[in-house]
Amino acid sequence: MLTYALKLADRYDGMLIATIPDVPEAMAIGRDHEEACEQAAQALEAALGGYVAEGRPFPVARTVGQLTVSTDKFELLTS
Repeated sequence: MLTYALKLADRYDGMLIATIPDVPEAMAIGRDHEEACEQAAQALEAALGGYVAEGRPFPVARTVGQLTVSTDKFELLTS
């Protein structure tokens, strides 16, 4: 299981931007904290799926995280 840090920032229009510093391809936006986190989780799964498709290793989580992704799904993709 991998755990990455999730960074939330307010946008000028009241929306929240969710980024994962260790996986720059994973970015999302939401109307509130809950939606931004849900969208970020989906963006992270999509980004890591791209890593698998390209045969690249997953980025190392260098920062303390709060967003966890099960690697079981990706192990099935690489089998």
